[in-house]
Amino acid sequence: MNAKGLTTLAGVTLVAVAATTFVLQNRSTRVVTDRRGETVFATLQAKGPDVASIELQDGDKSIVIVRKDNAFVAAGSDYPVKLDVVRDLIFTTAALRFEEAKTADPARYGDLGLGAPGAAADAGKQIIIKGSGDAMLASFLLGNRDMSVGGPQGGAYIKVGDGAQTWLVRGEVKAPGMKSDWFDNVIARIEPAKIAKVELSGGDKEPIAVSSPEAGKELELAKVPENHTVEPGKISRLSGIAETLEFQDVRKAGTGAVGARQYMAETRDGLVLKINPVGDIADNWVRIAVESKAEASSEQAKAIAAKVAGRDFRIAGYQAEVFGWAPAEMTSEQKM
Repeated sequence: MNAKGLTTLAGVTLVAVAATTFVLQNRSTRVVTDRRGETVFATLQAKGPDVASIELQDGDKSIVIVRKDNAFVAAGSDYPVKLDVVRDLIFTTAALRFEEAKTADPARYGDLGLGAPGAAADAGKQIIIKGSGDAMLASFLLGNRDMSVGGPQGGAYIKVGDGAQTWLVRGEVKAPGMKSDWFDNVIARIEPAKIAKVELSGGDKEPIAVSSPEAGKELELAKVPENHTVEPGKISRLSGIAETLEFQDVRKAGTGAVGARQYMAETRDGLVLKINPVGDIADNWVRIAVESKAEASSEQAKAIAAKVAGRDFRIAGYQAEVFGWAPAEMTSEQKM
């Protein structure tokens, strides 16, 4: 073979070697990352009944759920959480299966909704599930949904543990969208017709009082200034707090100062609810007390007391606003 032929053969050989190396490298990568169909959290699937705690951080909000006897409660407040919500989160996480490897570049995490947990728009939800003895059953960052995956549930992007690799997985993790979704967050429901009076008193403002003279009559504002008409929407907002007393968050009763302004609602059967702001009212935290003046409301009072004892609650902002009301805000001047 002449020199020209040897040069050509050498060139072909080099190309073949390079091509073989490329194929082998890609094949190796596929072997490492192609986990399609595998269960993501096999340990959780095997030990789901042994779950002892769940930690979830979503945006700037976080919650820790712990097992207590045969139920689950929010750590710190010991307030019971819904068992079906816990069950859904565990079962749907255990059912996740790998579909496809995605980026391992941190600069691209945000595109998948897998940014670091926090308030950023591209932040993921951090979910950690542990078993007895603090054994890790699942730890991952949950990002955007992806409906390109077949099946009714579609898929989602996740990052497992501290690893850099991200994944498209098959399945849907059912995690509460709001913190209050963990709880049966209604403390009390009272029929509007049962409310006899509502008062807002104390602090640096004049008291506000509305009452109903008899069953079937609407609540009326006391001391309506001359040439003023009552704002009925304000009366509805006052009574509405007691009609559906619910919360958005709960914590163990803290040491924050209890505000002097107090909301009080009393029913015709003797149930009395008292609510005071705790700390900065702009944060919407309140402390709730209950008592019964008659046998007819004693059982309801006991049920409410069991929920509120030793705890503070965050209520909706539009409800907390009432603590800043003065009598003048309950009426409007008539136009002549």
